[in-house]
Amino acid sequence: MANNRGRATIGQAVDLIVTFYGFDGAPTNPENLPTITVIDVQGNVVLYETNSGIVNTSTGVYRYTFNVPGGADRGIWKDIWSAIVDGTDVVNEFTFLVVSESTAVPEGNVKLGDDVVFDFSQEELVGLNILLRYLKCRLRSDGRKPKRDKFGAFIFDAYGEMIMEECNVFSDEILACFLCQALSEFNSTPFFTSYLFSDQIIYKTFANVIVEGAYVVGLASQSLMEKGRDFSISDGGISYQPPQLGDFLQSHYQNWLTSYRERLKFIKASIRPGPSTFGTYSNLSSGSPAFARLRHIRQRRIV
Repeated sequence: MANNRGRATIGQAVDLIVTFYGFDGAPTNPENLPTITVIDVQGNVVLYETNSGIVNTSTGVYRYTFNVPGGADRGIWKDIWSAIVDGTDVVNEFTFLVVSESTAVPEGNVKLGDDVVFDFSQEELVGLNILLRYLKCRLRSDGRKPKRDKFGAFIFDAYGEMIMEECNVFSDEILACFLCQALSEFNSTPFFTSYLFSDQIIYKTFANVIVEGAYVVGLASQSLMEKGRDFSISDGGISYQPPQLGDFLQSHYQNWLTSYRERLKFIKASIRPGPSTFGTYSNLSSGSPAFARLRHIRQRRIV
């Protein structure tokens, strides 16, 4: 498996990947096959301009696998890509880090702070996606805004229509984390359970309480962000006070948190598992054979 731009090990291969965009801001294939030039840390050309070995993996995305020669200098190397996009010559310069084998991280080792990949099963993803849809509808965090270029100007397509892009408050990954926390709290609230997203009872019967728990976590998270944006604007004697969303969200989620946890306790108390041994008086005779035998022995005793 080839390395990435972050750590290209000396003597090994590294995948150099680029994406070309058209004037409309969408990924597009150039009119010709792009060429690549690789320059080492000393400024020497290691790979002269060539298009041999360049692979078009998807629309606008190209990959070149470069073998870092043995004995190469460590440091920041450059890869320069050239192409013709919509009749315009485009030259882009990128960088990648070349490291020695001794400082490279062995494959399979986990470092502190590495990204965690969700490994949900297909059945769990079905239940998670259902709850995710409910949570999105409740939070109304989906939004769109006009897209801007690197100079801050609005981007229009070939028909003069303004190109829009998503500006969601929460990403799907963050909402999934909220749902995981809500399910964990549901399971850890006495009496303890071990439900999964794949259990139909979670995304059918208990969907409301799971979504509500994630909703409360989302409000608490966003209230901290909005609190940092609460400030007054004053210019030329004119003052403007934006709505204090931070305080509003904080009081809102605190009110919801109290009622949510009270209802959660009632729900968990109603699904309390039966006793494994004696438990209540009604189970004294059926729970232990000794009690059943004692009952028959007492019926035959002489008073």
